[in-house]
Amino acid sequence: MLVCAFMFGTLTSTAQFNISVPGPKPKEKEKEKEKVKEDKSSDSKKTTTTTSTTTTATPTKTVSFSELETKKMEWTSTFERLEKGWDKISYQDYEAKKAEYNKFYTDFSAAYKKERGQDHSDTYTQKLITKIDGFYTETIPAEKMASIKDKAKRSFDDKDWTVYPSDRITDIETAEKMIATAKTYLTKTDPALEEYEKSLVAQKEKIKAYVAGGGLEKRDAEIEKKLVEERRLHAAGMTDASVNSTVSAKIDKEKYGTPQRVVITSNTWEVEKNEYGIAKLKFVKVDIATKKSDGKCYYIKGSVAQLHEGGGQYGPKYLNIFYVEGEMNCANVNK
Repeated sequence: MLVCAFMFGTLTSTAQFNISVPGPKPKEKEKEKEKVKEDKSSDSKKTTTTTSTTTTATPTKTVSFSELETKKMEWTSTFERLEKGWDKISYQDYEAKKAEYNKFYTDFSAAYKKERGQDHSDTYTQKLITKIDGFYTETIPAEKMASIKDKAKRSFDDKDWTVYPSDRITDIETAEKMIATAKTYLTKTDPALEEYEKSLVAQKEKIKAYVAGGGLEKRDAEIEKKLVEERRLHAAGMTDASVNSTVSAKIDKEKYGTPQRVVITSNTWEVEKNEYGIAKLKFVKVDIATKKSDGKCYYIKGSVAQLHEGGGQYGPKYLNIFYVEGEMNCANVNK
């Protein structure tokens, strides 16, 4: 009772003296409104960001089965070219290519079964791969090595390469190309092949040095010197003083030198006839040794002939010079 009376008295006093309960100040109300706006704005940004992240994701591209089939044909073509030898790749590159194909084929065969409802047969391509596998060996096959050596054999023959150095260098370079091809199919280094290749390089350098040092010219001079000593007139087949005198009278002494000896190498006069069987001329072959004003002697080959004038009669004898065989030792003219 006392409590109620007290509260009633308090309310009556408040109303009587117009005293109100204090509320939020105006500035505080504005701050609260701004805070609400910021909170809403923040929520809006969060929503926008989330939406943006979702819409920018890139979907994974799906490869169609037709694309896989095209790729499979390309792979088969790759192995066909290798099997035919149109393309050549190292063992390491070949192994990498096989691994790449096996990975592709796993995906292809799975796609094939899904598309066709049955397993794919890769027999043809696998046969190609098996054959290509056989091309690669640890060492070069014996028959291949023999072929390479045979190609360069003459390049190691002193009597051959000193006469034909350029040809023998060409042979060596051909053998080197054969080795380069053989190396393509090696699974590792072949010591025997490496050593032989080094010998080719050394021999090529030897031949080049020979040519650069004037070896070919020196050799030619030595050969010519030897030929000068070896040249002899052939044995006589017959004798005819008129032939000897014709040679001495008709030869161009300024060009060929003065005759020192004439040998008729024919056994008899030979008759040359035309297409109707009628005699055109008769002749004998001759070897002639001459001496020029410089004191050197030369071996010359030619013939003495007579034109047929009809009725079995022949005209005056004349001299034909075939060619100069070369210089000869004057001491050997009569040997």
